[in-house]
Amino acid sequence: MRIIISGAGAVGTHLAKLLSRENMEICLMDESRERLGQLDANYDLLTKQGSPTSLQDLRDLGIRDVDLYIAVTPDEAVNITSCLIANALGARRTLARIDNYEYIQPENKSIFENIGLCGKVQPS
Repeated sequence: MRIIISGAGAVGTHLAKLLSRENMEICLMDESRERLGQLDANYDLLTKQGSPTSLQDLRDLGIRDVDLYIAVTPDEAVNITSCLIANALGARRTLARIDNYEYIQPENKSIFENIGLCGKVQPS
């Protein structure tokens, strides 16, 4: 399974470390080279400095062939935007870290499914 994780903060780094132990192809992307640190040397994963909302950076990572794109930056709007872009560029599934309680209400689930943020899986 190919997974791209955007955001090398505590959540993204922890996810990348855990998933890299599960024999999955993991790429951790962040705008800060310092946050990426020595991860690629110490874990079985690729790191890439880049913007989660850059079409070119996502294309360079092969977003159209990715099984799961996870956006866990500290900025909810960046996470949602990057998932929308990843979905449009061909990622099979996307997952955004959000903090707005209104967004996770069951009655609003269909809104996010319809824009490609959760629930639906695109055929490969």
